[in-house]
Amino acid sequence: MSERQDIQREIVAKLDAILSVLRIAFRESIESTKERSFARSEIKKAIYDMCDGKNTVDQMSKALGKEPSYIRVYLATLEEEGLVVRKGNTYEAIV
Repeated sequence: MSERQDIQREIVAKLDAILSVLRIAFRESIESTKERSFARSEIKKAIYDMCDGKNTVDQMSKALGKEPSYIRVYLATLEEEGLVVRKGNTYEAIV
């Protein structure tokens, strides 16, 4: 493994640790945001539940029987609300 890869892994580990602390510090705010967001839309909750860092938009689309463009709109909203982050071709729930 190169020195660059070692540094990248160290950075990722530190960022993951920071994210864990932020999740704890803002848990109530995050939960409140989720409640408000999901109260209006069951499909949004279903999409959020599939944001496990493994499912692509196409996989979510097939599983939920919706067009990929439809899924992307909800994912964009979830990102704006700070509930999910994009990781390459997949999305991951923050909490």
